[in-house]
Amino acid sequence: MPLGKLQKFFTGPAPAPHLSREDAMKVFTRDQFQCQYCGLDGLHQFTNWMVLTVDHVHPHARGGNRKMDNLVTCCQPCNVIKGKRPFKSVEDAKSFVLKKRKEWEHLYTQQVKAAQRSAGSQHSH
Repeated sequence: MPLGKLQKFFTGPAPAPHLSREDAMKVFTRDQFQCQYCGLDGLHQFTNWMVLTVDHVHPHARGGNRKMDNLVTCCQPCNVIKGKRPFKSVEDAKSFVLKKRKEWEHLYTQQVKAAQRSAGSQHSH
């Protein structure tokens, strides 16, 4: 018997590939439609609401479960920053994400200043 079939025999079928809309809404409601990492408010602004998603604090791809204590409301930028890194707590993940956001903001600021200098020097010729 192939290994995959043996595994299914002992562990049962694989979990559903996506969180149900109903469960996602439970997470959003519990978290008041606010990113648990950066605080983006999706309750009072539609464009913010559009970028909210549900994040697995300990990623599903790395064995994290789909229980409510492992799920948080998260904006897409924070979710990209966090990636599939496993964290033991929301606080650990938040600390990591906020640190990276600061680093990226600094890099952004440097790039904007350089672009502005470049644009300014092109106009003076």
